[in-house]
Amino acid sequence: MTSTISVHDVAAFLLEKSGSHLAVSAIHRMAYYAQGWHLAWAGTPLFAEEIRIRNTGPVVRSLFAHSEGFTETAWPAGNAAVITGDTAKVLAAVFNSYGHMTGISMGENAHQEAPCMLAMARKTDEDREPVIDLVDMKAFFKALDDAPQDATAYANRFMDRYTDGAQRP
Repeated sequence: MTSTISVHDVAAFLLEKSGSHLAVSAIHRMAYYAQGWHLAWAGTPLFAEEIRIRNTGPVVRSLFAHSEGFTETAWPAGNAAVITGDTAKVLAAVFNSYGHMTGISMGENAHQEAPCMLAMARKTDEDREPVIDLVDMKAFFKALDDAPQDATAYANRFMDRYTDGAQRP
């Protein structure tokens, strides 16, 4: 099933939830975490846009084209009202968990996580910003949700237990 929610709707929701300023870098990183947690909890992608990895952290390229018009509490290219029910609960949980962090610190954290590390390993001269694989994200965040104290290390070691036999190209 394809999502009818766009990453722009996610950005609008997160900005509305913040009630104050969120840096564009923080929106990119929270979109990554929202996609990961939605994959883990709902089993499906939250939005269709690709997330890529840069040296600074995860980014969604389509957000760049619309970032000039955003205000401290609004993302004109998105509609926060389309996010309801369980999806709104996932995004609220992501905001509550990561909203206190800067985009820089979220990017640093993401670089320690298996989906970003695996994407960075695919970096080439032709593809300097590889796509973060949704299969890797789903497995990692499912493992993270099930993890004990050192959650990131656990999830990085055992995410293959959660791939559901999914094949990567």
